[in-house]
Amino acid sequence: MDIKSYEQAFERLEKIVEELENEQVTIDQLAEKVESASELLNYCRDKLRKTESKVNEIIDKMEQ
Repeated sequence: MDIKSYEQAFERLEKIVEELENEQVTIDQLAEKVESASELLNYCRDKLRKTESKVNEIIDKMEQ
């Protein structure tokens, strides 16, 4: 998975969801698409957690 940003990962995830909703995915592609979606979700979740942690650190420093 060649992801460089949260936005890029989110766009790919949206595309997969759209393909699934529009039934553009064959049975042969389904497992691959679900696996990709899972990886993208994990990437986005991790990125959000790290960003939240960093923002909290900055806020804590500002309050001292």
